[in-house]
Amino acid sequence: MYPNSRNGGYRNLIAVLSLLSLMLIPMADSLIIYTATVVITPQDIATISDPDSATMLMLITAESGADSSAGSSENILDMLVDDEQSSGGEIVYNRAGNNKDYAHWYRIDSESSNYSKVEIRVAFSTLEVTPYEFQVFVYQSDAENINTGYYVDGSSSATGWTTIDVSSIIHQLDGQGFMKVRLISSMTSRNQGKIVIVSEMEWILTS
Repeated sequence: MYPNSRNGGYRNLIAVLSLLSLMLIPMADSLIIYTATVVITPQDIATISDPDSATMLMLITAESGADSSAGSSENILDMLVDDEQSSGGEIVYNRAGNNKDYAHWYRIDSESSNYSKVEIRVAFSTLEVTPYEFQVFVYQSDAENINTGYYVDGSSSATGWTTIDVSSIIHQLDGQGFMKVRLISSMTSRNQGKIVIVSEMEWILTS
């Protein structure tokens, strides 16, 4: 009885193996035919950089004046890159009722056409009015006069970092090898005489 059963088991095993072989052949073919292609898209790269120079313009008509029309100016670069919130430069519209303003300009010696997105980031350590409204103007190629037709508006509701996208105006400087903007207080009655202090400043450049 055992030899007959054993022989029958062998026959059944051979039949099963033959069936599996027939099933695996088309599966192997399908694995070769059906392949996938993965495309990796390059990612944008953002670089955070300190300004190469920064100045506080005092007693100036901030929304229209050339740098040279300021009553005086002060180099504030060291204060804006020292990672300290305790010092900085003022920005104010109509300071002390004299119809003159305090404003800042920030410059980096880098070519604007190399970047798809350009932002500036400032840290406000003092805001005497909230929300505080401001404007950022781009300079002309002479690096002395702002381009009054190209600016962006912004606002901040609290002290700390505020990021301002200037991509829409900065490409007026394409081909010049530098970027320079002026940050001023908006000319509103709410802002009049209200002092804000910028303690840190950075450029965010995305290529």
